[in-house]
Amino acid sequence: MSTRTFQFRLHSRHTPPERQTTNLVVEYLNEQGSWEPQQLSLMLPGFRLYLISLLLCQHFYLVANALERQIPLQAVEANFLVTTSHDWIVTAVEGDFRIRLDTSASPQQHQLVDRGVIASILERMKLCPVSRNLPAGAEKRMDLTVLT
Repeated sequence: MSTRTFQFRLHSRHTPPERQTTNLVVEYLNEQGSWEPQQLSLMLPGFRLYLISLLLCQHFYLVANALERQIPLQAVEANFLVTTSHDWIVTAVEGDFRIRLDTSASPQQHQLVDRGVIASILERMKLCPVSRNLPAGAEKRMDLTVLT
């Protein structure tokens, strides 16, 4: 039985003082092996829109929780891999998210980020409604790393 894989990557910036998401870029690895920027529109295949919504929901929950904890977020990067069965049922989702902290933030702000905070943000990312609606048997793995 064959599987299908879909790969995405994401980059966003978060400038002070609000640190809201700016310069959000989502790219898709096409069948030719090239990264292709994704502009959300009704012209995109519906299943790809669904997968992008899954990625964006994870990103939204990460950023919202970082802002809630006053983490001096500067950038988010992610690699996202979705595997489906031959009949397009999601069987696995793997997300590797990386955050970069603002180097101009105070040492006290940097100290807000520890293993407990990272674990808490990851737990809250699991509450994303799109990922909560994945098939029950789908394997889900999300990682979050702080880049220095």
